[in-house]
Amino acid sequence: MSSDFLAAERLWLLVVVGVLGFLYVLVLRWRARATIRFTQVDLLDQVAPKRPRWRRHVVAGIQLLGLAAAVVASARPVERSVERTNSEGRILVLFDVSLSMEADDVDPDRFESARAAARDFVDEVDADIEVGLVAFSGTVSVEVQPTLDRSELDRGLDGLELDESTAIGDALSVGTRLLVNAAGDDAPDDVAPGVIVLLSDGETTVGRLTSDGAQEAAAAGIPVFTIAFGTDAGIITDPLSGDRVPVPVRPADLELVADATGGASFEARTGTELVDAYDQIQASLGTTLGEEIEVIDELTWRWALIAFALLAAAWGLSLWWLRGLV
Repeated sequence: MSSDFLAAERLWLLVVVGVLGFLYVLVLRWRARATIRFTQVDLLDQVAPKRPRWRRHVVAGIQLLGLAAAVVASARPVERSVERTNSEGRILVLFDVSLSMEADDVDPDRFESARAAARDFVDEVDADIEVGLVAFSGTVSVEVQPTLDRSELDRGLDGLELDESTAIGDALSVGTRLLVNAAGDDAPDDVAPGVIVLLSDGETTVGRLTSDGAQEAAAAGIPVFTIAFGTDAGIITDPLSGDRVPVPVRPADLELVADATGGASFEARTGTELVDAYDQIQASLGTTLGEEIEVIDELTWRWALIAFALLAAAWGLSLWWLRGLV
């Protein structure tokens, strides 16, 4: 937040206040010299009544301060800050919890590495941006509604569990509706209700086609950033047969999703590369979520009120302290 003035050139009027203060001092010195010219000291007390000494200086000082505050008010002081509207500050993380995420081609495995990277990503998001979490395997579950509470996101990530199948198309559809509903009917048409960050190691095996979910997100104006996580060497153990099953990463569909929605696609073969992908997404979110809005809060009324209070106080004190001069 910064402070400045809409009419800073008017601050030159403070010079006038300074001149008035200088003239006040000159008048005081002139009066002192004029008083000394009286040769009959005994007559001095009758000709020059007793003055309230320091009190009149206090009154004059308060008056000068009031004038200075009035000058500041005339210069229209403002405070400038930058913020995003709620509709521009919303991120939804779609997290793949299919069984293929058990593959240990990434240390310690895809699932744990992805969860740690997602936690770091959420921690880096600006505090005024809402973040939500959706988990998907064969079904889609909204784990955390978009929120500013980062601890709730941590609990949501802690509670993720793996299950069978992969429904990327359904996850995109659920995520799109969630963001649109969170933005509300009053959201501007030219601003995205949020963005989606989609992490997966595979392709759709059940539910809607991935392309259908991507088209729904594109129609809502929601850019989707995708991360294909894993390597071609991924293998898991089938929980039913006990067989070793290859689960190579499938980035092709995720690239199409990013292209269709105006987002960007990334591939990560290690935990470090996944962190780098999240960092690149974080760096891109400023332009994707819209330009930052400058908020100007004019403070003229505060300084005008200060000037009024000071001048009123000077007037009241002059009636009380200087009443003998009237």
